[in-house]
Amino acid sequence: MQLEAFFIIKALVIGLLTGLMSGCFGVGGGIVCTPLVRIFLAVDPHVAVGTTMALIIPTSVAGAYNYWRKNQIDRAMSAKLAPTAVFGTICGAALTQFVEGQVLMLLFALLVCIAGIDLSFSIGENIKKKREIEIGTAGESSQATANDAGASDAGASDAGAQKTKGFGPYLVGLAAGLFAGFFGVGGGFLMVPCLLYFFRFGVKPAFGTSLIVIAVISIPGTLSHFALHHVNLLLAALMIAGSIPGSLAGSALALKLKDSFLRKGFGVIMLIMSVVLALRELLPQTPF
Repeated sequence: MQLEAFFIIKALVIGLLTGLMSGCFGVGGGIVCTPLVRIFLAVDPHVAVGTTMALIIPTSVAGAYNYWRKNQIDRAMSAKLAPTAVFGTICGAALTQFVEGQVLMLLFALLVCIAGIDLSFSIGENIKKKREIEIGTAGESSQATANDAGASDAGASDAGAQKTKGFGPYLVGLAAGLFAGFFGVGGGFLMVPCLLYFFRFGVKPAFGTSLIVIAVISIPGTLSHFALHHVNLLLAALMIAGSIPGSLAGSALALKLKDSFLRKGFGVIMLIMSVVLALRELLPQTPF
């Protein structure tokens, strides 16, 4: 009974930390939760990936709803991204059963390391700021020319119908889906930069469109992992319960602390976590 109670407490704390970090830094839960589950609960690598994906469902749905209410979702682009993303997610989840657990976790450690570098050096943030400046300049120019005043609202001028033409959106959706299903993460790690640069989206429409697609793919992704026996329902429920207050506390904390400090601090944490996760897999006797 003591062991079970300790497991429940650790699962709740992991969910709390995941929600806290997600609320503070606006990152997906998977990239934080999977390493914590593997390191502190010693869960099977495949179960760690599959169970973590279940955590993405409530967070992505809530986030997508907020963007939907503010009309910051490009429906035409979402309609093209979603079908191939769902297909990719199912295929990505299926591919995990052919990858040995240690290899899967080492690849995940590499992913966490890349995310840590991105946050530590503000690479993604600089891309967003640059895009915001470009959109601001374009908005001023378009207002000087008549008939385009409404098109520049919140950067949505760059999310026109011409941007959904061609096979690009389908390929981006497929790649993001494969990525999401294989690693048990949202896929926004790929989608947002693609929407910003390849399709010239504004920052908010890029976030909103990415989130609605993540909300769509998280359900079949979780079901696919569940069919492969990669989902621990009790663990998922406990982490979701812990993530809700954590997310609320994280967003409140983010409003009080300097953004650059938060991101760089979290980046360092991610880098340390990637090293610990890699050592945990390469040196099983390491006391983590």
